[in-house]
Amino acid sequence: MSHNAEDLRRLLNEAARLPFGDARDTALEGVLRHAEAGAHTELAFETRMDLVSSYSGGMQPAKLFVPFARCLADYDREPGAHPHWAARMLRWYFKHAVNAMTSFPEVPKDRALAALDQMERRYRTEGQSLHAVYAYRHRLARHLGDAAAAEEWYERWCTTPRDENSDCAGCDPSDKVSYLIERGRDHEAVELAGPVLLGELTCREQPQHILTMLLLPYLRTGQLDQARDAHRRAYRILRGKPQDVADMSVHLQFCALSGNQARGLELLDRHLAWLDRAPNPLAAMKFAASAALLLRTVSEAGHDNAVVRRPAFGDRPAAEPTAAALRAELTDLALSIAARFDERNGTDHQTATVRALVERKPIVDRLPLSAVAEHRLDTPVPPVPLEFPELTTDEILERAEQAQVRREYSTAAALLRHLDDEPADPVQAGRAATVRAHAAMQDEDPERAEALLRAAIEFFGAAGDQDRQQASSGLLGGVRCRDGDAVAGVTLLRESHARLSRAADAESRVRAALRLTSGLLAADHRGQLTADPDEISRLLDEAAAGAAEAGDPRLHGDIAIQRSHAHDERGQHAEAIQAAQDALAAYRAADIPALIAASACRLAALQYDAHQIEDALSAVTEVFPALTADSSVDLRIRAHGLRGDLLNHLDRAPEAVNDLVIALALAKTANQPDVAGLQWSLAISYRKTGQLLDAADLAEEVIASLEQQDRGASARRCRYLLADVLRGLHEDDQALSVYDAIIEFDRAAGDHAEEGYALALTADLLDLLDRDGLAAERYRLAADAATLAEDYLRAAYCRYSAALSLHWSGATAAAVVALDAADQAIEALTAADPDPELLTWHSARRDFNAARVLRAAHRPADAVTRAGKAAADFRSLGEIDQAARAGLEHGQLLIELDRRPEAVTALTAALAELPDDHRAREVLTAALAEAGA
Repeated sequence: MSHNAEDLRRLLNEAARLPFGDARDTALEGVLRHAEAGAHTELAFETRMDLVSSYSGGMQPAKLFVPFARCLADYDREPGAHPHWAARMLRWYFKHAVNAMTSFPEVPKDRALAALDQMERRYRTEGQSLHAVYAYRHRLARHLGDAAAAEEWYERWCTTPRDENSDCAGCDPSDKVSYLIERGRDHEAVELAGPVLLGELTCREQPQHILTMLLLPYLRTGQLDQARDAHRRAYRILRGKPQDVADMSVHLQFCALSGNQARGLELLDRHLAWLDRAPNPLAAMKFAASAALLLRTVSEAGHDNAVVRRPAFGDRPAAEPTAAALRAELTDLALSIAARFDERNGTDHQTATVRALVERKPIVDRLPLSAVAEHRLDTPVPPVPLEFPELTTDEILERAEQAQVRREYSTAAALLRHLDDEPADPVQAGRAATVRAHAAMQDEDPERAEALLRAAIEFFGAAGDQDRQQASSGLLGGVRCRDGDAVAGVTLLRESHARLSRAADAESRVRAALRLTSGLLAADHRGQLTADPDEISRLLDEAAAGAAEAGDPRLHGDIAIQRSHAHDERGQHAEAIQAAQDALAAYRAADIPALIAASACRLAALQYDAHQIEDALSAVTEVFPALTADSSVDLRIRAHGLRGDLLNHLDRAPEAVNDLVIALALAKTANQPDVAGLQWSLAISYRKTGQLLDAADLAEEVIASLEQQDRGASARRCRYLLADVLRGLHEDDQALSVYDAIIEFDRAAGDHAEEGYALALTADLLDLLDRDGLAAERYRLAADAATLAEDYLRAAYCRYSAALSLHWSGATAAAVVALDAADQAIEALTAADPDPELLTWHSARRDFNAARVLRAAHRPADAVTRAGKAAADFRSLGEIDQAARAGLEHGQLLIELDRRPEAVTALTAALAELPDDHRAREVLTAALAEAGA
């Protein structure tokens, strides 16, 4: 297939916008073949120039020598036949060539030295500063291990003025920092890097490269927070850049020397495959040696037999060597490459460097890499041994039962341990078994609880104590309803209730009714039975009558809690909240801290669901002073997590962080299932407090966890959080990838409305990044999806935005065609009868975009009408900035059409509405002067 010059120019521009790597190289190579075949000489020259940069920044730097030599020869043969920028870029590309020569031991040393000499001659001839020449002479001297020459060239480098050929303001100091570190001058290195990190680094190598260089100096100078942040920030960028495998090696060193072997193994597992495709032997040597260092520290920590996955490559099959075996293999690899360099260089410098690297000693014992990892849960204070006077067995059991009722399980357990032997009396034995069963239920051990309750039933049966036997049978039924066969459990509960509803003791009647209520609700919740609301109400009324007879506020609290659950199950939110408030008041009256804490937490959760945020925060705050040594980990997690969520909701994120960190640490320690939910909440807090690295790391963990749980819809929602954080970190390409995952999910689900929304977001981002051709395509796809969803507003926005993006990309003819679709979209929006001001706004934007497109298409007569209408509509809405821009466009078009009096009128109207200090006044005034005003 043949291509004309215009097609090839477009393909060249598209290829140059691709990230460095194989795809970019392949695209440029394709353009070069067609340019050579079509005898497009100048285009072929420009493509070769782009290939030099692409090979250097990608995975194939060895291939840059041929196009660089060809471009150099072509330019020197006829300098005037090439673009004005060619001389500057060829000077710049000498640096790429010299750098590549030092990275391949196959390139003779003399050739690298000759290239440096040629570079210097060219710079002198063209009147350039030798700043860059000295920098690269220094680099070669360091590579050779010539310390004296390296220092001499370093001094010349530092004292020679910079110019346009110098490495950028981020990379030049980075290389100096690297040298200072090598010389053991860590404090100077950190000081030199400071101004660079405070500035805006726009080079593709920064800030990840200089942050990577500073990792070990930060550790050695005790700047541990900076070290942690530098690792996390730089790694996030490097993890998608296999061409930067040499920088990745420093992160392996950092993990090895900061007590983060687990993190290091995680990185090695992810990136070991990069070693097989390292862009040059020097990078492979550094990565292999750094990995060997990491694995040495893993072995020294007692994990010689830890398994590392090594993927297949070429003829080598996939394997899982031990840390010790892989360490030996990678050490040998690094030394073999170093030997090749040393043979080429005539020194032993690279071998000595590898050996020293592999034997480095740890710098700090342990540097936590996140707030959660750093958080240490308070070590529980061992309970003070309880001293009991001489008590009878009945007195011990009575006290243990009272402690169990108050949820003081450790006291109850201590009392039972105070028994000399297991009671011989069956009633006493049954009572002891029942107390222990309650503790087992608290510990979520249903099997032990069931075994103890069956024993208690037998003991009470043998003693003929039918009330206690039926009470234990009811407890067993409750266990079965929650954790076993709910049908069988309800049968036991009904039998127990039938017997105890006639008991003389009021509390026994209340407990029987509450157990049956609880069991029915649990069975209903599990879907094994359907609870009858009327029966639940009757049981609770029956319990209330008994509680009134007993006069015990604790019983009133227990009934209110059950009412709260029953109302909640029926969706009666106000009633559920009121019942929870009644329960909390009753437990306060009974002065039972454990029940105050549990009921306050439940009340807060119900109020949160009802959007009563301030009330919920007040309720959950009451939980913490009521927590006891026996309070469950689950309650602590729920309380801290809930308070964190509430504080987030109230925009008090700095306060929320502490609660959520505690909740997450507790949940991880207890291996709780909803770690992802807490991580998500904490990620929100971190985003709000500007801790974007923490937010991004947590959001990524949440998404991975939710995907493993097959919770794709939840993962999709969290991806929006992650994309927002990534944009805050200026990781725009990663954000685009996250949006793409959302789009894929929505498309698979057939959700056109959500697909259109996500596509429009990506189009807006691409527009901000000036990737106009890609933005136009995304706008088109978003409009298509929005139209299917009958979202005419988004469809219109995307249609006229697509036209403008095509205009900016240079595809003027396509932009004109896209205007027709934009006009049709506005008509569809008009037919949908939207808010009149909204319609005017979007019509004005459509017309303003159309004016610019039509002007570029050399149709000023059509464009001027559109611009005038846009200016009038924006003005009617009070949109001064937009009216000024459209008015300027209108006036300039009128000038082009030689309708100068009308131009003066239009520009004067636009200028009249602007404040005196508005930035558009100057350009409008200039346009008025051009119009002859």
